[in-house]
Amino acid sequence: MKTSKYAQPQGFEMARRDWPSRSIRKSPIWNAVDLRDGNQALPDPMSPAQKKRYFQLLCEIGFKEIEVGFPSASRDDFQFCRDLIEQKLIPDDVTIAILTQAREPLIKRSFEALRGVGRAICHVYIATSDLHMNYVFRKDRAQTADTALASVELIRRQAKALGDSEIRLQFSPEEFTDTDLDFAVSLCDQVVETWQPERGKKVILNLPATVERRMPNQYADMVEEFIRRQRHREQSIISVHAHNDMGCAVASTQMTLLAGADRVEGTLFGHGERSGNVDLVTMALNLQYFGIDTGLDFHDVESIRDEIIKLTGMPVSPRHPYAGELVFSAFSGSHQDAIHKGLAGREQLTGDFGGWKIPYLHIDPAELGRRYEKFIRINSQSGKGGIAHVLETDYKVRLPRALLIDFSRHVQQLADQVSREIESSEIWQLFNQCYNRQEGPLVMDKYWPRPNHDDPARIDGEVHVRFKGERHELTASANGPVAAFVHALEKLSLPSFSLEEYEEDAIGSSADAQAITFVRLDDDEKRSWYGIGFDQNIDQAAVRAVVSALNRMLEGKGENVAK
Repeated sequence: MKTSKYAQPQGFEMARRDWPSRSIRKSPIWNAVDLRDGNQALPDPMSPAQKKRYFQLLCEIGFKEIEVGFPSASRDDFQFCRDLIEQKLIPDDVTIAILTQAREPLIKRSFEALRGVGRAICHVYIATSDLHMNYVFRKDRAQTADTALASVELIRRQAKALGDSEIRLQFSPEEFTDTDLDFAVSLCDQVVETWQPERGKKVILNLPATVERRMPNQYADMVEEFIRRQRHREQSIISVHAHNDMGCAVASTQMTLLAGADRVEGTLFGHGERSGNVDLVTMALNLQYFGIDTGLDFHDVESIRDEIIKLTGMPVSPRHPYAGELVFSAFSGSHQDAIHKGLAGREQLTGDFGGWKIPYLHIDPAELGRRYEKFIRINSQSGKGGIAHVLETDYKVRLPRALLIDFSRHVQQLADQVSREIESSEIWQLFNQCYNRQEGPLVMDKYWPRPNHDDPARIDGEVHVRFKGERHELTASANGPVAAFVHALEKLSLPSFSLEEYEEDAIGSSADAQAITFVRLDDDEKRSWYGIGFDQNIDQAAVRAVVSALNRMLEGKGENVAK
């Protein structure tokens, strides 16, 4: 095994490891940091109007804690905080949070931004990794602890000076996952003791994976061991803030919940520095899948996605979990067939498996405002199941299997020809071009099937057609209207044929539903020709299907079909 050139995170001893055997039973407290962490990572930060709309959207989704900015860092962040307070834009059940470094001027400036707020969280952080302390700030652990505790004491005094405002403390040992665990625990214990929370109140201790350097299970180990070693568990809320440098932020966060974390910070769709933050959409919907009430509403996730794209200018991957345009779409033929059959029998599946379960569909897309008709899409990789699903879902047409096999070859030829996804409308147009052939060598003008006067079991058929441009009026009797029509046509100089298959259906379920008929004719060379016909009357739909099949046969348009 090749040795890595990168310095590996420091290890630590664990007395025991309990989290792997646990299950997530309840929702964490959610804190959306889109307006701070997410905004400062955008190439073009949001305007004040965009930030206000984003804040409103977060409230509509159901977030009760929202970090609104870094008011001591920029005039825009300061003014945005003031606007929220002065314009009374903060709902009564929402608490805003602001971020500040552990520096006296910045803390005082931050509290100027909070004047008049009802409730707020002052989030102070200081880097505690040896990398930052030794090489960025040139401080040892004792100096770092002194700075942190002095800042907490200053925040406590500033909070009291605000009078009626309720100010809570959040403390982050930045780069927690790269920090000596004993030092992190000791410092956080001292923070709680310095803050002196009132009875029933708690300090938020946020343990960030500021840069993702550890495996998700190691982050969970650190959180569990932190909780085990801390002195003031009852007076603290354990929060996590995962970044996504190794693409594991969601897994890391879920594992830390198993390890005992109470609160999650993140952003919608993971917007944040470098590879981003943990994605709160994915996190919340994962928990919803497990049956946990998250308090967040993503019933129309596509609208949320589109608005976030508009506000931030950042795209969302078409394959992004839950929200991506293509995440519930299948192009593979085998996947399409399984989804189509699963959707058709989902009531039985629900009974068999004790809940909603469909092949290749992780969750019921309808819960997110997604529509079934978008999920199966056709290209050169698709198969019969996908074609059947599109026709049935979009046009209420269920094809007999033999006709589906025949039509799938035409779709494959078109897909190979255009080398792109084929739209539903193109499939429908191709279907009609292939099988609904009312114009051709044979054109039916009128057909009257009437009961025979002498034998009510027989039908007299009167047919008005044009064959190769010449008009004909034909009559015949038979045991049914379709047979009477076929016998009448036999009086024309047509090639020999026989009606081998006949199937009828209704398009829709209302009393006015249109009828569709499928037929297969075999010629004297045992070649098969398919045709379809539509009409409000089932008999008229049937004879139209015969005309379609005959025109295909007469024009030589068709293929041998294995019997």
